[in-house]
Amino acid sequence: MTSNPDNTTSADFLTYLHDRVPSFVTAIVAELKTSEYDIDVTDLQADHVCYRTESMAQYTELVEALQSPEASGSFTLLVESEIGGRPIATFKLLQPIEIGSGNHRRSIDVIEIPSPKEGSPYDAGLEI
Repeated sequence: MTSNPDNTTSADFLTYLHDRVPSFVTAIVAELKTSEYDIDVTDLQADHVCYRTESMAQYTELVEALQSPEASGSFTLLVESEIGGRPIATFKLLQPIEIGSGNHRRSIDVIEIPSPKEGSPYDAGLEI
């Protein structure tokens, strides 16, 4: 997991994603390959990245910011629904985050934002 952005505006969150997602995904790919299991996922594509929030207030603030007029050129809400007793929002990035180069290029264009589960505290940030 990586630390959360300083502010909850759509522009700040988009900058955070572009700054952190490439190294986050690259580190996961490397860890899987060098682990005792030797799993090579270099030719596989991730369908989304998860960003956890620390509180319901942070979840609400972020989801509202990503639906604001300011965010309309960057994010589109695909769905917000209750799963396991808590809301989870899924957004499409209108411009994907590009990771890697050449034959091992990845593109992430979906961000999942689950609200925290009651009694299961998490730090805010990216998570697999």
